[in-house]
Amino acid sequence: MAKTIHYTSLTCLVLALLVDPSSPLADSQLFDLILTLKNPSCPSFVIVFDQLSWDEEIEELSKELLQFSHWNSIILLSSHQDVLQTCGRDDGKKMLGSITCNNAVVFSRHPDELTRINNQVMNCFYVSKMIVITQMTSDSADAWLKERKKEMIILILRESNKGLRQIRNWMINDQIHYTKLVRHTIVTKEKLGFREGKNLMGRNLRVATLNFPPVVFIANQSNTVTIYGIEPSLMEVLASDLNFTFDYFPVSPYEMWGSVSGEGENRTATGLLGALMKKEADVALDYTRLSIIGFSSYYKISEECFSVPATRPYPKWTALYHPFSIEVWLATFFSIFFVILTLRLVAMWSIESSIVDSYYRDPVVCFMSVIGHLFGLQQTQEIRSMANRLFLVWWLFGALILSTGYRSGLISFMTFPFTPPPIDTIQQLVASPLKKIVYDPLMKEILMNSDNSLQRQLGRQMITNDNLTYMFSLMNSSDWAVDANLDNLRYVVATQYPMTRSGPQVHLMRECVFAMRAALGLQKESPLKPYFDREIQRLIEAGLIEYHRSRFAKKAVVWNPKASKQKTVAFSLDSLQGAFYSLALCVLAAILALIGEVMHALIKTRLSK
Repeated sequence: MAKTIHYTSLTCLVLALLVDPSSPLADSQLFDLILTLKNPSCPSFVIVFDQLSWDEEIEELSKELLQFSHWNSIILLSSHQDVLQTCGRDDGKKMLGSITCNNAVVFSRHPDELTRINNQVMNCFYVSKMIVITQMTSDSADAWLKERKKEMIILILRESNKGLRQIRNWMINDQIHYTKLVRHTIVTKEKLGFREGKNLMGRNLRVATLNFPPVVFIANQSNTVTIYGIEPSLMEVLASDLNFTFDYFPVSPYEMWGSVSGEGENRTATGLLGALMKKEADVALDYTRLSIIGFSSYYKISEECFSVPATRPYPKWTALYHPFSIEVWLATFFSIFFVILTLRLVAMWSIESSIVDSYYRDPVVCFMSVIGHLFGLQQTQEIRSMANRLFLVWWLFGALILSTGYRSGLISFMTFPFTPPPIDTIQQLVASPLKKIVYDPLMKEILMNSDNSLQRQLGRQMITNDNLTYMFSLMNSSDWAVDANLDNLRYVVATQYPMTRSGPQVHLMRECVFAMRAALGLQKESPLKPYFDREIQRLIEAGLIEYHRSRFAKKAVVWNPKASKQKTVAFSLDSLQGAFYSLALCVLAAILALIGEVMHALIKTRLSK
């Protein structure tokens, strides 16, 4: 019963304010102002009072009560505690169970309470428009509105001494729109500053940026700074369509995207992040992270990938063993040993063995004969043992296949550079001894907090560095893997490490780490967001985003070894170096054997004497 009386009193309060002729807002003007918020897509109203400060104005019930009958719902709140109680929680989060559109009307004689009430209402309800009725000076009202920077707030000033009424609200061009109210003034949406278009009304924006080709280029020629690239082109289109101007200011090259330090009110930031947090900039180009600032809708999906050292061709002398894999070499050596052993056993134990078959009893001669078959040397010995004949037929057939395959592979590796496969997967990268470097500490944090154990391991291996010039200079080294945006990596590879006749200088891994959304950075809860979001969506659908991206993005050339070679290739000393190296080694081994034989003969002769 007490609750019913309480809300009935609040209803009376609203209506008394609407129609009380002694009030500065006389007649039905206030009621008409509230009606301007009426919208079929946003039918609900939240009305907030400070009950103690308005008690003297509650005198009688109003016949205007019937005016509320066609409205879907009205929520009457009498205090800050009622706002929290209706919200259902005290941590500033909206109720997921009451997602609907509300218009708010706030009555307060204490301007100091407005900020607290405004924050609570905004956090607890999905507010479309808000009318605030209070008493304060015009300067204080303008300062309060500029601090909020929200077109949705309409501030009505009550000046009881002069009986003057004003409507003031912040406009997207960063100006304060105001209307003086006199008796019988008809209030329309236009007088309240409501606009149906998406125009920023010539507002000048400050745009923070940094040099990050091909997204943003900052060129300094003849003391003139020129800024161009993918996102500057996007800003030019947005400025033309949304009717605003903008000025650039590059952040310090030693701060780049920036970092955050401290907690709460003592929190500070540098770089692009600091420019947005300190409200030195309205927009930041090339920013896609951190919840302490705002973002536009993303305009593209950007992949974070690694550049690794390109693998170099093996020396040509390695062509001696490349034609066969390690398994084939082992099988060949095993077959040679098996054939030698078999031929000797048959020669020693076969009944049909003759003096000729005893040729294979000498292990060295047997070994040289079997190797000779591999090299296609003719064997003139007469063999009468059927077992040896069968084994030799089998071995000669296998030797034919092995020698043919080896010769073909040898020719191929002598004429064509053989390059080992590069690192293409995250697993290969983690297992490699390469040092991993990234420009943004957030990337390392994301990987270390990943659900994927492989990504966590990669995150622990990564080193952060905010010097892009130094970081990209490491791409051509043999010790570093560099992480960056895929478009950025492709541009750096195409411009700083172009393709050479002998192959690529660096290699972009096929498997990327993860995808990130590229967006424009904005101030937290920036009023620019709905304007930018609508226009970015239109540009995406029109294909203009991809058009401007393709103007500046460069792709690394795919290496085609045939294009760098002549059609007719003559064997060079480089191609045949394996043969000469092996010949030199064999000559050295023969000399050592000769020296050994001579020494053995001398020692034997001396001992015999």
